[in-house]
Amino acid sequence: MPSEQVRMAPMGESTVRTAFRLTFTDYHQDPNDSDVLRRAVTIQADRITFNDDHLNLWLTGIRVGEFPLDIIESVCPAGDAGRRRETPEELRARFPRMGHPWSPEDDARLLALYQQDERDFDTLGKQFGRKPSAIRSRLA
Repeated sequence: MPSEQVRMAPMGESTVRTAFRLTFTDYHQDPNDSDVLRRAVTIQADRITFNDDHLNLWLTGIRVGEFPLDIIESVCPAGDAGRRRETPEELRARFPRMGHPWSPEDDARLLALYQQDERDFDTLGKQFGRKPSAIRSRLA
């Protein structure tokens, strides 16, 4: 695959800092923490390049991230105006148990479901009224 480059900053030292939000096709190892799986990461970068079936992110001439293209679902500027953050009230409406302590019964039920090969964190989150990231963290 020929090398293709999209410039996000002028040549030389970048004076503008931006970040890119990458979402993945599945959960992948966090580039900064090998004990954490993530469905998305935000990386500070001022340039994107594509080569050898990889997306590379650069900040002031230093590569700060490299990802195989086949695991990337989307890439967008982190400050994307079209994306709105949910308020805490909206999040609690979707995840009624968010922020509440886990009961021993819920812990046991979650572990049992996981041991029965239930690996869909979205489904488990709905069952427990919690965010998928909370399910993932609790299982860890």
